[in-house]
Amino acid sequence: MDKPLITLSIEEFGFALASLGADDVAAGLMKPMYGELKENEWELVLRAASHSLLSKGLITRMEENEIEFVPELLDMLVHFAKSRSMLRGYTDWDGQEKVLTIHKGTESGDPYLYHLSIDQRIHLFTWTEPSEWEEEIYRLYVGQNRKFPSENATSFQLPESGWNQLIENPSEEQVERLLKEWAIQDSQHEVIRSWCSEFQASGRSLDNLSIMNYSEEELPAAEKILLLLHTNNYFWSIYDTQLDKDKEALITVERSGENNFRHQLQQMIEQFNS
Repeated sequence: MDKPLITLSIEEFGFALASLGADDVAAGLMKPMYGELKENEWELVLRAASHSLLSKGLITRMEENEIEFVPELLDMLVHFAKSRSMLRGYTDWDGQEKVLTIHKGTESGDPYLYHLSIDQRIHLFTWTEPSEWEEEIYRLYVGQNRKFPSENATSFQLPESGWNQLIENPSEEQVERLLKEWAIQDSQHEVIRSWCSEFQASGRSLDNLSIMNYSEEELPAAEKILLLLHTNNYFWSIYDTQLDKDKEALITVERSGENNFRHQLQQMIEQFNS
């Protein structure tokens, strides 16, 4: 049996969440798009969304104090609102912002919810299984038709303070000055120069993949994060290597092709699913 796929506009999604009592979540979703609206203006937006959901057949009954959604949508909304842990991928590749989140349930045996947001305006929902995640996340960053070569990985490491210096000003002049100051093997100089050049060309913009957990204070915190920059031929991945809590963290910057990048995705998936 095919899994249900439900597509909502941001207004429909916000209305549905608010109808279930998740007003704060709905406001956080819609305010970046609409800004501060007056109460009557919000009512107009949400009223239009309710009529749209009715026309799609996603609302089966709507009275003054009671709204009834189709079971598939209701289950997804409740799962989304209650989830305390998610695997979240963000990319702004080629001018289109996409955010993919995979939400854990709160009980053992609960299914996982797939949620893809496109430019914040379109939201797709379905149920998903761990066996599907690697390819879904890989295609989020790469696209449906592009392929990367399976080349060997090349990397360099910097203490966190050095990394901060590098990304604050990755100009060619600054990079050469830092390379003279740092005790780094000459063989890694070219890799660092290449990274800085690609970072500059990207507009200093990075994608990311993270494991997010909600604390008791209702604020999500990243348990693990992988920063990403992809070019036409390879991926750069950046991650924190904390070997000793009493020492400064090391930042690893790795350039690799498809095989190694998929391995990094597998590690993130395993940690999230453990």
